[in-house]
Formats: sequence, structure tokens, C-alpha cells
Amino acid sequence: MKALYLHRGQLSLLDDHPVPVLNHDEALLRIKLAGICGTDLALLKGYADFNGTPGHGFVAEVIEVGDEASAEWLGKRVVAEVNQWCGRCEQCSRKQFSHCLNRQVIGIRDHQGAFAEQLVVKVKTLHAVPDNVSDRQAVFIEPLAAAFRLVEQLQNRDYQDVLLVGAGRLGQLIAQVMALQGKQLKVVVRHERQRELLQGLQLDCISEVDVAAKSVDVAIDATGHPSGLTLALKALRPCGICLMKSSYPEPLSLDLSQLVIDEVELVGSRCGPFEMAIDALANGRIEVERLIDACYPLSAYQKAFADISATGVIKVLLKMH
Repeated sequence: MKALYLHRGQLSLLDDHPVPVLNHDEALLRIKLAGICGTDLALLKGYADFNGTPGHGFVAEVIEVGDEASAEWLGKRVVAEVNQWCGRCEQCSRKQFSHCLNRQVIGIRDHQGAFAEQLVVKVKTLHAVPDNVSDRQAVFIEPLAAAFRLVEQLQNRDYQDVLLVGAGRLGQLIAQVMALQGKQLKVVVRHERQRELLQGLQLDCISEVDVAAKSVDVAIDATGHPSGLTLALKALRPCGICLMKSSYPEPLSLDLSQLVIDEVELVGSRCGPFEMAIDALANGRIEVERLIDACYPLSAYQKAFADISATGVIKVLLKMH
């Protein structure tokens, strides 16, 4: 089969990559579309020290299942959770599957990814895609679920206003999700296209210089850069909460004493609920197709990765077949 292969920071297209072997609790998928995201770009720079086939946000069709899986999955259009959890460890027993102690991470850690014609995943991590959600929409389910994780983490919390720092690939989805929560929302934007994509939402676009100190109850950093976290923390009122959606490439230097004095909570935020993301797309509450800049066949991967690296580009898709 055809597949992209990453080795020591270099991507190449293999025409004869081995078809993945199906285990008893797995499904063999025929990949339809996959999206390139910021994590994929970070992998090219050495993040996670990953060698193999990248790609983790995708939509596919089930073409075969293992002998312990239900045949009802055959032919279904699906997405899969990026974390392939074991179901046996302590974290899984607590239903904290994204923190499975034995997890493999599709296209990131110990598991081949979706920039290939076929992929094997655990059946228990599959989610069916409703008929009224297109392939182009379904590619966004994984990152949209990560955006909805913020809603889970803010449940039962009394807050009135939110600052989102970063309006890039993930930030655009976070902005839409947070705009649904009925709170006062401000988004720090850096480029005009980011501002254009946010038009029509119940939020205010501002620049970094407009961020006032101690002005919001909740601050979210989705920049991927330490300066974004610094700005988010600056904006927090005492007893506020800062949610971190960034994986920073280098160790950070923080004034932890200020966090103690202001009793600020600093909370990491990663993968989220696929069900909430699918429901939001199926019911038209989230719009994602306007975020797509281009779609290329797998053979044009070099052009696709060049495009996604350009300023202002949000989403580029790869078509496997």
C-alpha cells in the first residue's frame, strides 16, 4: 500500500509499505481523508522522536474486523480516538482512557498513522460518523473533541468571561466551542485571516496589546508558544483558571510565586470527547469546512506540507484514494 513515512525528520512516499496486520480486537480501515495539523509539523522537527507514518485526524471505512469484533462495523464510516488504550490498567479502570498507562498514540507514539491507504486500530476506539456529516467535516472530529475537553474541564465552575490566546488551527475550533457557552469571549488574533474566519461568532477579536491584566476568569493558551502562556496568565484574575492547550517545545520558565499569591489554577488540557464533537457537527452548531484551505492527493504530499506551513493557512487535507 501507499504510505508516507517519516524518518529522522524527512518525509517520503512509499509505494510498497506493508499492509498492517489485523489482531483479534482490531479493525482494518481504508482511509478516505486525513488532515495535517500542528502536531504533524512538530513531528517533522523531532517532537516525540517519532519514526513511522504520521497522521491522526482522519475519516475512514471499516473493511475488515478481528474475530472478537462485531461484524456490524463492516462498511461503516468511522473515526478513531488518537489514544489506543488497553482497557486493563488503573487509568482505564477509572475511565481515564486518554491517560492509559499502556496507550499507543496514532501517528505519534508506538502506532502507525493515517497518512496511508490503510490503518489498523482497536475496535473499542471507533466512533461511527453520521450520514449528515461529510468526510471533510469528519476529519475535524479529533481536534474538535480536544476543543470540547475545555467544556468538560469547566463544568460546574462559575465564570463569566474567557480569553483565548491563539486563533490558529486548534484555536479556531476552540473559539467556536467557547462561543457556544454563553460567556463573554475575547480572542487574541495575529493575522487578518484569523479575524475573518471568526466573523459572525459571539466574540471580540483583540490584539495582544489590548489584553488587560487581571481581567478574565478563564484564560486559554492555544498558541504553542511560551509567550502565549505568559499572556494568558497575565490576563487572569485572582482565583482564575488557565487552561493550556499547547505542547511547548522547550522547558518553560514561570514565576510560580505569582500563581501562589493569586491562587491561580494552571490546568493541562489534551484529548476530549468524540461524542460531543460528532453531535455538534451533526446538529450544525460548529462550522468547519470554511477552515479548509486545500485538499491534495497523497502523491502531492510535498505541496500539502508546504501549504500548511504558510502563514494564515488553517487546514490542508490529504486524500488517500
